[in-house]
Parts: sequence; structure tokens; C-alpha cells
Amino acid sequence: MNKALLAVVVGTVVALGSTAAQKANAPKPTGKVTCTLTNTTSEKCCCIEQKDGKLYCTLAKKTVDPCCCKPANK
Repeated sequence: MNKALLAVVVGTVVALGSTAAQKANAPKPTGKVTCTLTNTTSEKCCCIEQKDGKLYCTLAKKTVDPCCCKPANK
């Protein structure tokens, strides 16, 4: 394998790992969550993944990185 191809493979693995980490940090669908941008509490996360892989906050109406939702205070 030449160095250029190896660099492409390693870059792809790093990019996929980063995407997986963002999804892993998103709040679980059970329980209420609070949007840190609008301070609004809801039943489910307001961040949705777009076709290009970026996250969009439906409450703040803007693209976010990473997810802006956190578990709501009980």
C-alpha cells in the first residue's frame, strides 16, 4: 500500500470515529432533554442529522457541532 492511499484510509477512519463520537455524546432518547441554545426542555433531542452528516437544531434553527441537547435536570 503506498503512502498516499494509507493517508486516505487513516483519514477516513479518523473522520468516521469523530462522527461516531458525536453521536455517542448525544442524549439518549429516553427522558427529557434541554437545548443549551434555547434553554427549552422537551421530550426528545432537538438535533437532527442532515444528509451531509451535520447536526441541525430545530429549536434554534441553526447547524450545531456537537449536539446542543443535554439531559434535563430532574
